[in-house]
Amino acid sequence: MREPTVTEVRWAGQVWAARQVRASTTGRVYRCPGCQSEVGADTAHTVAWPVETMNQVDNRRHWHSVCWAARDRRRPGGSWA
Repeated sequence: MREPTVTEVRWAGQVWAARQVRASTTGRVYRCPGCQSEVGADTAHTVAWPVETMNQVDNRRHWHSVCWAARDRRRPGGSWA
């Protein structure tokens, strides 16, 4: 099995790691920080986390891929407000 590709981007004054996640059948549901709507595990999406702060991977967030792509226009709410 191939390791997922992780890219690093500078955003909001930090370096973020991001990777694409395939749809799965885990039944988990996440809250997208970009739009505050649900992201089901059954939907391909983007997982992102700050590389150096906020507990790194322990604080990863699941974004709709379109919300992550538009993150400069969709400022995170919730835990990052």
